[in-house]
Amino acid sequence: MENKMNFNSPKTGLLKLGYVTNLKSCKAELNELLTDEKQVSTAELNALVDGASIVYLNKYGYAQSRSGEDVTRKDAAYLYFETGLADTTGNPIIGWFEKRGKEPVFKGVSWGYKATLDAKIRASRMFHWGDLYFKNEEEGLAFLEDIAASTIPETWSFKNKPSAVNHPILKSYIENTFEVLKKEAERGAKNKLVYSQDSRFLVFNTNLLDKFFHEILIVVEVRKQKDGSELLMSPRRVRKELELRKLGFAKDVHPEQPHFFEKVEEVIYQPTWTIDKDFDKFTHIIEERRQRFPIEMQAASSDELGRKLDDAITFAVAIAQRNYKFIVPMYRPQTGKIQLLMPIYLKGTYSSKPDFALILTPDKENEYYTPETILPLDAVYQNARLIAKPDDTWLNPDTIL
Repeated sequence: MENKMNFNSPKTGLLKLGYVTNLKSCKAELNELLTDEKQVSTAELNALVDGASIVYLNKYGYAQSRSGEDVTRKDAAYLYFETGLADTTGNPIIGWFEKRGKEPVFKGVSWGYKATLDAKIRASRMFHWGDLYFKNEEEGLAFLEDIAASTIPETWSFKNKPSAVNHPILKSYIENTFEVLKKEAERGAKNKLVYSQDSRFLVFNTNLLDKFFHEILIVVEVRKQKDGSELLMSPRRVRKELELRKLGFAKDVHPEQPHFFEKVEEVIYQPTWTIDKDFDKFTHIIEERRQRFPIEMQAASSDELGRKLDDAITFAVAIAQRNYKFIVPMYRPQTGKIQLLMPIYLKGTYSSKPDFALILTPDKENEYYTPETILPLDAVYQNARLIAKPDDTWLNPDTIL
């Protein structure tokens, strides 16, 4: 019987390197690169990580600073290690972790080749939103401006929240929509990411309509990298079908919209289901997310906040029983799941905006909802907008801040 990897100790295996975001699948992902004869067990994976030499790289991909000093873990943006394994064609495989943004913790693990990591580092120095890259920031901002000007009029920014991007909601929408389409394509769905016949361009459907109710499509240039990966450059709106023909797409090309749910019941709150007021979930919300409560309530006892939250949930359910649009669906790109947003009014009055939104995860089999956490309204709006523009009720970008 195979030994389980000891992920509980930070000194053992992958967890000694950083936070493993793909904890359940990382071994399988490595084995996909190997021959059937070279498959590794969890114990073997543990051993190879513990015995590997760790190389730290700065944000430019160098193991040494300009002064010749070795990059330390504290100052590194990436770390990698050689596994001692090779893929089916004999190419050496490495594993790597990276720090994202200003986060101090390494996250991973990715498997691949040194050339793949090098290409990723080069690309990270370019201006990009997710997997979509631009020659510079100006090109990216002009792209957003063009999309915003062509869509059916909609608010793409928060009225009272400054942003370095001219349309932050639209930026998030396009970035996450592309991620959804990419995951659908990886699962085998057809016509989600459509390539030109020579594979030099890719087109996808934004699920937005322009002012004349035509679908807004985006085309990007596909640049093949030495390691076989693709760099998606200079996205732009498709202005007419002839443009796609000239770029080498088939005459019958029709990129499909992202698909978020199978049945409409999945995005509508079911008032007959139970909301499981789990002790651990309430503890997480009240003790670990206290800073998300109104400032004037943050000094209150946990018991008092718990009672206010409990009452607010009861009030919200009563309204949702009479207005099915009150509790709003959202799509969570990280998990690919539908969750619901319940507005929480801790003071019991509905004349102003909610204090925050309670995230509910549905369990269809048992017909109940699990409260997961609470989020500020600007954070949840962007996920809610992926499915559809929320009605201008409590979740309105002009009033939620």
